[in-house]
Amino acid sequence: MIALTLTEVYAIELLPDEQFGDLRQQLLAKVPESSRSKFARYAQVRDVQRSLLGEVLTRHLLKRVFGKLPEDMVFTAGEKGKPEPAGFRGIHFNISHSGDWVVAALSSSAVGVDVERMRKVPEGVANRFFSEKEKAWLASATDGKEKAEIFFTLWTLKESFLKAIGTGLTRSLSTFTIVNDARGLFSLEDDSGSGRYYLKNWPFREGYKLSACSGSPGFASEPVILTINELI
Repeated sequence: MIALTLTEVYAIELLPDEQFGDLRQQLLAKVPESSRSKFARYAQVRDVQRSLLGEVLTRHLLKRVFGKLPEDMVFTAGEKGKPEPAGFRGIHFNISHSGDWVVAALSSSAVGVDVERMRKVPEGVANRFFSEKEKAWLASATDGKEKAEIFFTLWTLKESFLKAIGTGLTRSLSTFTIVNDARGLFSLEDDSGSGRYYLKNWPFREGYKLSACSGSPGFASEPVILTINELI
């Protein structure tokens, strides 16, 4: 087993529909029957691809860490419902997808990752779920582009924290504050357990924001982009 010293994030871009159709059976062969049954319930091909690539990507990364990983091994739900590899300890993972990208994070501690395709800032969401400090940072934007940069940086950081602690959006985003120290580093305020978690936002593809949160302080310097050939 490879010891993870840093929280690592990997990404893969969705395939054109025709190419995915050609490779779909090869990808399905890399996941257990229980997962194949789940994917069959999706109505949209793009949703099938996002979910399938997320699981194949995660299994590929876990196999690299553990040296082997049975293709019929299922992911079980942990204490708070987060998936984890059955029978293995000392490794945590999380998956996110948005637009044309699927990402997965691996860490030796609890981890959450979030990627979002940027769009027009939903003002109502910011007013409802952001703290006063976060609203002030958002209000400092000089134009719509900067406003979107700030909003989706905050959103992905906040959601990655909730995914790391296993609550997801069942807990309000307004119950804690993301603090920017002006050097591109971030921390958490107003949460009793926030001191145990660390945050990272990476430059990513144009029009996207990517952030992760982990119980370990070290992060890889940049996300790793994988190709479909590396997965199959």
